[in-house]
Amino acid sequence: MVKYLKDMPSKHYEHNCGGDLYVDACRFLEADEALHAGSFFGRVTMVPGSSVGYHEQKCNPDGDLEVYYIIEGTYLATLNGEESTLGPGDVLVCYNGDWNGLKNIGDTTGTVLAMIFCSPDREKKA
Repeated sequence: MVKYLKDMPSKHYEHNCGGDLYVDACRFLEADEALHAGSFFGRVTMVPGSSVGYHEQKCNPDGDLEVYYIIEGTYLATLNGEESTLGPGDVLVCYNGDWNGLKNIGDTTGTVLAMIFCSPDREKKA
């Protein structure tokens, strides 16, 4: 499969999860294209000062965890009340029930891969 950026759906989220400003997301894979290994596979761009607000991770019924992989930029990540500064190559993993947030604290627009994955034994859990 080859997909071109111009054909990928994009969405603008104002105050995502109660966060500051906005984030833009471009979905690069649909659930069926990923063999239902997850429900969201996207490239997220965040301008300086924008954030995904601090929220409880609730992927169910569409997934079991969310992963943020930092491509570019500097972010303040909060996971269950603990703050960390993340940059390119760093990863934030949020399991269902975790409290998390992500804020671009740099002075340039940043890019993050955001993916919601499903447990391989999801069928057995139902």
